[in-house]
Formats: sequence, structure tokens, C-alpha cells
Amino acid sequence: MIFHYHFTERLKKEEGSDHIMKSIVLYSSHTGRTKKIAEHVVSGLPEGTPCLPVEEMPADINSYDCVFLGCWADGDAVDAGAAQALEQLDNKNVAVFVTVQSGPFSDDSAKILRTVIDVLPSGCKIVGTYVTPTEREDNKEESDQKARAFARDFAENTLDRLMGAGV
Repeated sequence: MIFHYHFTERLKKEEGSDHIMKSIVLYSSHTGRTKKIAEHVVSGLPEGTPCLPVEEMPADINSYDCVFLGCWADGDAVDAGAAQALEQLDNKNVAVFVTVQSGPFSDDSAKILRTVIDVLPSGCKIVGTYVTPTEREDNKEESDQKARAFARDFAENTLDRLMGAGV
């Protein structure tokens, strides 16, 4: 919570400058889990940040300073909808969040992140990654609370680093 206070104060100061970091959250969701994580991610970004399915990606996507893109693992590949969206990004700062069946530190998670890198056009820069397993059946509420906190922190930290770098 302390970080969120400092992040909010920094945003207030930055809003007085000529350039405000313009971000968007896009997601592809098969079961609803990635959509839920996308909603948690956007809660860590400035109010009014768009959160849309990849099918509704705006035509002006390249006007955004940072694109947060959520996808799900289709085997060891990025799902087709997210892959298509990733291919359309040009010279973007991209923060990726992925929902996986296995743990976030598994070989499968590493493979899916590698696939994301391979799909992105060469001018893009990955500025953050967040991998989360699907909800555990035995404790969905606790799993969701942790995912909410981690997703929000991921968004806040990523945007804070970009703002500090003068993007």
C-alpha cells in the first residue's frame, strides 16, 4: 500500500508535465481467468486506462506509450488472438502477463514468454512480465486475492519504471 501511495503521488506530479504516460490493457481470454487478471492489472494503472479484449484493439494502438497484453498458454505457444495482436505492435513498450496451467517458474512458463518475444516485431521492447497459474480449485478465493495484488503491483511497478526512464 505504501508503494501505491508513492506511485499515485508521482503520477500527480507527472500529470503536470507535457507528456502523460498513455497505457492500454489488452487481453485474450479462453476461460475468463486472463480477463480477470487484466482487470486486476488495470486497477494498478491511472484511472481511465482502457482494458479491452484483443478483438477490440483500437486502430490507434501505436499512439500508446505502453501496451499491457495478457494471453493464455496454448500448449507452449501464445494463443492465436494474442499472437495476432502482438504482431501489430510497432516500436512499443510491451508488458506481458500470461496465465498458465503450470507454475510461474516452470519450463512451460519460460517457453511461453520466449514465444511472446519471438512473435513481437523487432522494434518492440518487453518492459515487464507477469506469469500466473490458473486458479487452484482448493482455494480459489485466496488464489484470486494473491493474483489481484500481484497483478496490481506488476502494473504499478512497470509504469513507474517507464516513467522514471523518461519514456
